[in-house]
Amino acid sequence: MKINYLHKTCLALAVLFATSLNLDANNGVRVSAKVLLSGPLAPNGLMRDALREKGLLPTTEPYSGLQGFQHFGEGGGETVNPAVFQVTGDNAIVDWVVLELRKPSSIGTPVATKAVLLQRDGDVVDTDGLSPVHFTFVKKGKYHVSVRHRNHLGVMTAAAIQLNATATQINFSSESLELWGTNGSTNIGGKMALWLGDSNHDKKVIQQGPGNDFLTLFTTVLYATGNEAFNVNFMAEGYFTADTNMDGYAVYLGPSNDRSNVFLQSIAATGSMNAGLQEQIPD
Repeated sequence: MKINYLHKTCLALAVLFATSLNLDANNGVRVSAKVLLSGPLAPNGLMRDALREKGLLPTTEPYSGLQGFQHFGEGGGETVNPAVFQVTGDNAIVDWVVLELRKPSSIGTPVATKAVLLQRDGDVVDTDGLSPVHFTFVKKGKYHVSVRHRNHLGVMTAAAIQLNATATQINFSSESLELWGTNGSTNIGGKMALWLGDSNHDKKVIQQGPGNDFLTLFTTVLYATGNEAFNVNFMAEGYFTADTNMDGYAVYLGPSNDRSNVFLQSIAATGSMNAGLQEQIPD
C-alpha cells in the first residue's frame, strides 16, 4: 500500500514537472530574423567574421551602457558560451545585434529587447548560436520588429507582425519587406543591408560637420593602445564602433581605412559627400 502511494506521488510529480517544462517551452514569442550588415558584407553574399576569427567578440553583450541603446523587458546582460564563437562556416558569428519589439499603440518605446547573435549568412539567433530568438515574457500579438547594431543604422518593419510561440520569419534582407520610414537600408546586389558608419551611435551617419562620425574614428586611432607616437596612420586593433567594415581594425588613413567606406556610401546614397543618413526607427 505504501509503495503504491509513493508510486502515485512520484507519477503525479513527474506529470507536473513535464507540464511545467511544456509550458516553459511554449511561452512567450519567437522571432527568426535575417539581416545583413553592409560593412562586413562580402561579394559572395556572406558577411565576414573577422572579429570572431581575431578573438575580439565579447562573451557579454556590448549594448548595456552604450549611448543610444536602452534595454527593455528581459533584455540586457546576455552572455554566450565561448564555444559558440568556435563555429565556422556560414553559421559563424559575426557580431552581437539587438532585437526590439514595439506595440503599435506605443511605437516610440520598445516593450522588450534582447541582445542576440548574427551569423555570416544573416540569421539572427539566440545566445546558444542556433535557435530563433525567444522573448520569454512577451505575450503573443502584433509587434513592430526592429534590429539594431552598434555601428550600423537600425531598421524596423513598417507593419506590426503577428508573433507567437512558433518562430515567425522576418527577412530584413528581402527587397519585398516594407520598412518603417524612407531609405532605411541599402540595396547591394539585390539584397538589402543596413547602412554602415554610425560610429558615435547617435542614430545618424554624418561624414562632415557637427556630430560627424569621423571624429570618433580619429580619436579611436589617435589614442589607441600602442600608438605612443599618436600616428594617424596607426592601425588600431580591437572591438571598436569606429571599425565600420568590421575587419578588427580602426583605420583612419591608409589601405582599408574606415573613412572611405562612409565616403563612398554617402556619394552612392545621396550624391553628396556632405549629406547624412538618419536611422528610420521612431523614438
